[in-house]
Amino acid sequence: SLEKALQIDPRNPDVWRAHAFSCSQLDRAAEAVSSCEKSLAIDPYNARTWIVRGFSLHRLGEYERAVESYARAIEICPMGADGRRAWNNRGAALDNLHRHEEAIESYDEALMIDPFDIYPWNNKGASLGILSRHEEAVRCFQKAIEIEPLYATAWKNLGLAYRALNREGEAEEALSRARELG
Repeated sequence: SLEKALQIDPRNPDVWRAHAFSCSQLDRAAEAVSSCEKSLAIDPYNARTWIVRGFSLHRLGEYERAVESYARAIEICPMGADGRRAWNNRGAALDNLHRHEEAIESYDEALMIDPFDIYPWNNKGASLGILSRHEEAVRCFQKAIEIEPLYATAWKNLGLAYRALNREGEAEEALSRARELG
């Protein structure tokens, strides 16, 4: 068990990181943050640990600190899967701080790394919608759906964007598809 591994080797950053990830998956965000900080005290150059810390802080509603954690992860690993994840999650935290233009920039960075990732497309569309840029939002949701046709959240968001544009027929069609997908 992770608890036993921590007793045997409390200076192992990988064990602390694994413990943090496990806690984050079990919705024990405060404990996850604590374990991340113990790991980072030993190895401050692990992007994944910074990402888990950011995710856990986000879950606790500590969005500024989450943004800082994602920024650290990006400094360490600006590209690849970790970079994409950090950019996307940074955008989500910025959205929660009502800093939507910055969030859109983060989603664009994630999409430069992987243009086939549905989550930054959907998140960017949601940010654009908040800014009443509904036509642009529609294109983002359509792109997410083109990549993953069974992505119910994108269908729902597409329907809401169409509704904001007074395109009721298309809105109802998209919302109906979202309900079918659950």
